[in-house]
Amino acid sequence: MEVSLPSHILFMVGPVPVTNSVLSAFVITLTLGAFSFFASRRFAAVPTRFQVVAETLFDYLLTQIENAFGSKERARKFFPLLMTLMIFIAVANQFSLVPLVASFTYGGAPLLRTTTSDLSQTATLALVIVILSHVIALSISPLRHIGNFIKIAPFFKVRSLGDLGNALLGFALGLLDIVGEIAKVLSLSCRLFGNIFAGEIMVVVIASLAFWTQFLLPIPFMFLSLFSGFVQAFVFTLLSMQFLAGTVRGHLDTLDERRASKPKLAAKTMEA
Repeated sequence: MEVSLPSHILFMVGPVPVTNSVLSAFVITLTLGAFSFFASRRFAAVPTRFQVVAETLFDYLLTQIENAFGSKERARKFFPLLMTLMIFIAVANQFSLVPLVASFTYGGAPLLRTTTSDLSQTATLALVIVILSHVIALSISPLRHIGNFIKIAPFFKVRSLGDLGNALLGFALGLLDIVGEIAKVLSLSCRLFGNIFAGEIMVVVIASLAFWTQFLLPIPFMFLSLFSGFVQAFVFTLLSMQFLAGTVRGHLDTLDERRASKPKLAAKTMEA
């Protein structure tokens, strides 16, 4: 059984290559979309067991988001993104355990592959989170957000050599913060990719040792991979939540303060 680090290119759509991991991502997305549509129609005032489990999970994640962002209103805005992310990754991590998935081939290559075992896919998810956080921050307060990384304001206040040294230090720390944003992408993507890819290799190696190891021996490791897949989906979502909140919460607090001060200013103007 072959273990390949890069995904296999199945076909081209114009200049864009479509790999087996990309095809798997489309299959998972369509499956989850259809499942969500039909499952939501079965929700009722008297909850089923599935509905109770789903609502418990939703409430827990909503509470975590509220703690991270500081308000329930903000939590409800970011909840659909983070919940969708966690469900997608949780399902994608278990994709290789679906019966007969590995048996489909195209051009001698597997037709479908666990999408989170492809570094380009996990890096894309991480980039979406990090870029989105900066887009939101820039849309709220562009100058302030840019100033958090390119700190040139202290140079205009230099009055001595000590002030110049502090300004240079602040500027260097701002550049390090840019490196830190790149590290966020590497941390999110490589952690998820490494755990899922290593789990698949472990199962494949054990199953390939001998004829008799193909059946019962890999089963405990499959359950371990199953558990690890859910844990990694949860960890990725919580880290994404913290990265989003760490970037945008200060700007959102400032925006809320501005909105709160406008009625007071208008009231004082009316009184005057």
